[in-house]
Amino acid sequence: MIETNYKILIVEDNKRQLDTYVEILSGHGEIVTCSSGEDAIEVMDDKLAVIVTDLMLSGEINGLEVLKNALIKLPDTPVILVTGHATVETALEAMRSGAYDYLVKPIDIQRLRILVDKAIERYSIASERNKLLRAIEEETLFMGMVGNSEEMQDVFRKLTAVGPTYATVLIMGESGTGKELAADAIHKLSKRNGEIIKLNCSAIPEHLLESELFGYEKGAFTGATKRKPGKFELANDGTLFLDEIGDMPLTLQSKLLRVLETGIVELLGSTTPIKIDVRIISATNQDLLKLINSGKFRHDLYYRLRVFLLEIPPLREHPDDIPLFISYFLKQISAKLGKDLSGISPKVLKTLKSYEWPGNIRQLRNALEEMAILSQNDIIDILPSFIDENTIRPKISGKTMDEIEHEAIVQALGKTDGNRTKAAKLLGIGLRTLYRKIDKYGIE
Repeated sequence: MIETNYKILIVEDNKRQLDTYVEILSGHGEIVTCSSGEDAIEVMDDKLAVIVTDLMLSGEINGLEVLKNALIKLPDTPVILVTGHATVETALEAMRSGAYDYLVKPIDIQRLRILVDKAIERYSIASERNKLLRAIEEETLFMGMVGNSEEMQDVFRKLTAVGPTYATVLIMGESGTGKELAADAIHKLSKRNGEIIKLNCSAIPEHLLESELFGYEKGAFTGATKRKPGKFELANDGTLFLDEIGDMPLTLQSKLLRVLETGIVELLGSTTPIKIDVRIISATNQDLLKLINSGKFRHDLYYRLRVFLLEIPPLREHPDDIPLFISYFLKQISAKLGKDLSGISPKVLKTLKSYEWPGNIRQLRNALEEMAILSQNDIIDILPSFIDENTIRPKISGKTMDEIEHEAIVQALGKTDGNRTKAAKLLGIGLRTLYRKIDKYGIE
């Protein structure tokens, strides 16, 4: 039985039967009673969690009319119809019209209680979903980023402050935290007239990265059959977003530094300099100071890039935002899959909030899509495949971030029998990122 402060409306014109319903449902919520359909329509408000109505009522408005009015006034409030043996087909037709369920007289007391409890849970989930969606639309959705926690609100304040400036920005955060969304927000808030051009430094082989950045003239090398502008030139008057900047080779780091200092680029195979006006936003999930100490990153470039430092917190540091992310993503996933997903059961939500999410928001979204695909109900009551009694659930207490990541990767590789592609997907990170971390931690 669900203890709740929600209201239950019972509509029954037989006083004796009405008193029976009240007795049966006592303790399930605040009971409101009506003896006619007309009265039921008058008392309908958004606090009603469930309506139990007899199909045949005295007066001009019967149970079907009560249902139709409820669907219009209270679309999230389930309606349970009660009918006699002779009108079962009518009740089934009413369900096709939107009734939550029906009961046939004489009433099965236990079934009535179970139906009411389930209906209240459905209403509770729908109400919470709508509240979260309103919060997302009104308060917690910032330039494509979601969050109502102090941690995320602080990020939004910093984005608002730095966006309109010309400052070079370094965004730091773990994989899947939303660094690219932050870069998009900075560009949208800026006064730049050009586009935002993006380049992932870890996704392009080293020998091609230079030509991608600076472009080349026709004939610069074998296969250069025509002039190709680089990312810098394409981003002129706009923003160049360099993701995974920690993976940029040292030889290119010096050339990037020169462009930042002079505002001039030269295409490969050309001696004609091109003056550019480009704002640089870079991002990394690595500790650049450690890379500097190991000789893998230039300290002068680091300070050029981090004129303004923005750190995106990992999801485990603001778990109260998880319900917001779930509502936001489920709305998108429902449209994508053609499903009408109402939300997630409280038990599943509790488990998701307790999980550490090593792959952060990206992993959460992928998990929700998997759950949505497999769910047979409009309320998701299953967990993603990687959360079970043998799940990857590293605990923070007493461990460093490196220890947590090491444990998560080891367990992911064990769970996927060493398949690194599957392990990366399980963790919600890129395959190159996984390879780098395996090498970092010396995992066999």
